[in-house]
Amino acid sequence: MPRRNIENRDDSRHIGRRQWLSALGLAGAVTLAGCSGNGGDGSDGSDGGGGGGGEVEVPDFPRFGVGDLYGSEVARNLAREAFEESEYDYGFDGDVMVNPEGDQVEIDIYHSAASETNQLLAEFIAQELENNLGISVTPEAIDGTRFSNEYYSGDPEGGTDTVNGEEVEWSNPGPRNPGPRSVTSNEAWDMSVNFGLNTYPLNPLTNQTFFDGANANFNPVGYYPQFDVESLFEQARQATSRDEIRQAFVDIFANLAREQPYIMLTLGDDIIGYNPDLTGPIENFSNGWDLPAWHIDDPSVSGSYDTVTGASFNTLNPLYNNESGAGTAIERAIDPGYTFDENQEYFPLLYDMSTEDGEVWTFELRDNLQFSEPYGQVTAEDFVYQIQEVQQADWANTADSDSWEGVEVEQTGELEFEATLETSNVLWPQTYDPYLYPIPRALLEPYVEEEDVEGLQQDEELLELQFSGNLGPFELEEWNRGSGTEYVRNDEYYLRDIDEGPDLFSEGPLFEEASISVVQEQASRLGALETGEADAAAIPPEQYESYSEDDNVTVRQVPTPYNTIISVNQRANGWNTGPGNMFQLVPFRQAMAAAIGKEELIQGVYRGLASSHFTWQPRWSEFYPSTDE
Repeated sequence: MPRRNIENRDDSRHIGRRQWLSALGLAGAVTLAGCSGNGGDGSDGSDGGGGGGGEVEVPDFPRFGVGDLYGSEVARNLAREAFEESEYDYGFDGDVMVNPEGDQVEIDIYHSAASETNQLLAEFIAQELENNLGISVTPEAIDGTRFSNEYYSGDPEGGTDTVNGEEVEWSNPGPRNPGPRSVTSNEAWDMSVNFGLNTYPLNPLTNQTFFDGANANFNPVGYYPQFDVESLFEQARQATSRDEIRQAFVDIFANLAREQPYIMLTLGDDIIGYNPDLTGPIENFSNGWDLPAWHIDDPSVSGSYDTVTGASFNTLNPLYNNESGAGTAIERAIDPGYTFDENQEYFPLLYDMSTEDGEVWTFELRDNLQFSEPYGQVTAEDFVYQIQEVQQADWANTADSDSWEGVEVEQTGELEFEATLETSNVLWPQTYDPYLYPIPRALLEPYVEEEDVEGLQQDEELLELQFSGNLGPFELEEWNRGSGTEYVRNDEYYLRDIDEGPDLFSEGPLFEEASISVVQEQASRLGALETGEADAAAIPPEQYESYSEDDNVTVRQVPTPYNTIISVNQRANGWNTGPGNMFQLVPFRQAMAAAIGKEELIQGVYRGLASSHFTWQPRWSEFYPSTDE
């Protein structure tokens, strides 16, 4: 709630953790020389799917892409297991993987046109799959927003399909899971490295949005789990302590490591260059939670805080955004309900949350929150109406609709309401499920009465955040589609009148203006940082050392929740090289994971500034399973 080498964030404020996606690999270019160790010569002469090397013994917690599970021999043997499962006659002709017509398997991999690092990540993957599996892979550059809209999303159709012998109905289809595998996006595609997904390191229960069955809320690739993931998530949901949650996820993480729903590659930090005169940024997951206290030189109100990014914003509508870059742009002008401080402790922004048993949660709003005219004070009624009539409505299909499924909400006072969960969850705030932006009831009512989802998505007041009142540090002056956002200081910001937080909150924000500029060319983004035109920008891995020695830039490694993965399209419009879809078969996804050397990738592309990814959690998370050490 949506990493390493990110970029549709401005890399300054990381409280928007509810977003699912973030653009990957947007830091810079790297050389690939010497990065394709193949672990075998790949010339066993086998010409078919059976035989040639024997089955691979995959451990309970496999570490594909390293050691004995990396290289040509193991990758080809896993591929042969997949050929045996397929009804079509795929195989090897010498070094080359061939389709039933005898032609070399040829597939595409999409990468961000705005990122040289993302491009060279795709080129490295293509080289590894060619060397170790005999697949011809063509990297294709594409605008990230276009890929998200036309390739990674589909028109919700719903339907049914047989999954693990049982009929599954898509009861709540959405753009990121429009239905069974037969329901596809508008454009066909094979693989992509455009996006990383949020690992939710503060509470992995939120991963159910990706993996809680084929009908999970987010499943653009059409992944069908082959283990009883629903039961395991139910066990995890019933846990009553952090230790119990950690133990409950061992089996989930082990199965995900085996099945490779997305080909897991690396987890890393954002490498961010800042204005050296800027006080505030920290090397912490919660970097930016206290942005209103950040300042340049003396802590007085002056100047402008300007950042650059390579990815444009698809929407600024708080109800429908699920990308981290747009989340940052939204939160310049309107705070969400809460955040987490540098100790990863809950910090109330618009509302505090409390519970005695983890089942019934009380929300207490601050009494100094105001919408823009004519909407008046923010009350509990606004939140309750939004939850009941929009977030929980079948017709609205918001980005967070699954977060409120089964939650009973009741207003208990003008500034207080309660939420009762179906089962106790002592870490509910850490899931980001109750992470809400305030929206006036009167603004929503016309769309609710007409069940007008298109109107709600395109409402100008929502898209331009015109209702934000005193709810954010800045006021959005202009959203220039494709080029960024511009803000002015909010002189009425509510946070100046609270008792918690840093002393400088009483003066915040300490900038007269702010901006987020979309600049496609990496060299131009870095140039803006070097000349002081920008106060923050992503640094490419290969330039980390040189910028670390530059007195004009302060470089920080900032942990993020997002991973580097290959999305493989398991839907009917994936695998465009022949009949069937080999991506649907677990042994084939394992073969791909085994063909790509993680350490070679980390050293060659990310210059050592990342760690290998096996378990869907970063190592700094308290939920990282010890069985993978």
